[in-house]
Amino acid sequence: MKKVALGFAFILSAFSSFAQLDVSVNPISILFSNFDVALEYRMNEDFGIELTPSIDFDKYSVSDVEYKNTGFGARLIGKYYFNPKKGCDKWNIGPYVKFGQADGKGTDKANNTSYEVSRTRFAVGFYSGYKWVSAKNIVFEMGFGIGRLFVNKYKSDDGTLNLDNFPILNIDLTGKIAIGYRFGGNKENQ
Repeated sequence: MKKVALGFAFILSAFSSFAQLDVSVNPISILFSNFDVALEYRMNEDFGIELTPSIDFDKYSVSDVEYKNTGFGARLIGKYYFNPKKGCDKWNIGPYVKFGQADGKGTDKANNTSYEVSRTRFAVGFYSGYKWVSAKNIVFEMGFGIGRLFVNKYKSDDGTLNLDNFPILNIDLTGKIAIGYRFGGNKENQ
């Protein structure tokens, strides 16, 4: 584990000497049974690209059936910043693309049976947020996005449930309340 942490620290320090990279975590996401880390790379003063890989560890019940699943996902956001002061800070807006895949197990307590379940989701939408950067390069960000799920499928041993046919169930929401650190970038503007 120490080797992985040292390798990650070395890559961040080498990368940050050439470019601006914001690394942040969204502690609120744990309330929604996932954990994510966002990496935003500054393309220029007005534009950044953010990649947010996530791990999902959901547990829920429907009637007498209890579901437990684990999965992964990723969200990619292109952010245009209006009037940035320190390069990729302040109010931003842009498109996002989100993908998620989860596999799990459903257990019917009434019949004492279990079966495999998988979920696949793909969404596209628009995101808007605001980022603050302190003098010590601490990053705070809040944002919200809304989009459409183009793929929203559940598969189990019983068959496939395609929720694409129900428009009200194909609304995708994404949000962010994050804290992190800015590595590298142009120190003269800070």
